Amino acid sequence: MMNLFVLLQAVTSNLEPTATVAPESYFSLIMKGGWVMIPIAILSILSIYYIIERWITISKAGKKDSIWQSRIIELISEGKTDRALNFCFEKPYVLGKVVAAGLKDEVEPIEDIEQSMEIEARQQISKLENHMNYLGIIASIAPMLGFLGTIFGVITIFYNISQTADLDIATISDGLYQKMICSGAGLLVGIVAYSGYYVLNGRIDKITSNLDKDSNEALRAIKSYKKNIMIDVQSSVN
Repeated sequence: MMNLFVLLQAVTSNLEPTATVAPESYFSLIMKGGWVMIPIAILSILSIYYIIERWITISKAGKKDSIWQSRIIELISEGKTDRALNFCFEKPYVLGKVVAAGLKDEVEPIEDIEQSMEIEARQQISKLENHMNYLGIIASIAPMLGFLGTIFGVITIFYNISQTADLDIATISDGLYQKMICSGAGLLVGIVAYSGYYVLNGRIDKITSNLDKDSNEALRAIKSYKKNIMIDVQSSVN
């Protein structure tokens, strides 16, 4: 009878619900990464800001409008350079600013006009590349900060072991959290910044290629316009 009572007690104790540990929030897990997570978080915010800001700027400046471009070429060919110049400033496009630089010097020799357009093109491309170096820096620094957090995590592990002389998982868990969270966060921020840097650079390269082709077309129209003026002058003199 006593053995039966002991057996029932054992079965009853096994059926009792075990206490469940409430899952930790993502924020509390991230905070276990230590103070290194603060600069990594700042870099993540900066990288997202620069990617969005550059994307919007590049999209506006590098937009290709065939109708608008054809209208400028048509006005130049017709000798209506004042209207063409005003038309260039109606849109915030890189091409318009480059063509406008040439039209402002229309009375100068064609070599000077070409040089003015080249200088303006370099300046506009330089403006598109603003802040791009920051993304490159973030892509390099963020993983290094994650590695630094990993080193601190290893230090924490060995310090806890030296204090407790125990290799239990509870002793080393804090250091493991710090290692893994810092490494993961640093790599994630680095990947985002690296991807944004090369995607945006690819768009700038495409804009540069289109700008070379379209500005040469405008320059040919200016040359033709100036040539017609010279022919008219010579005809009037004769």
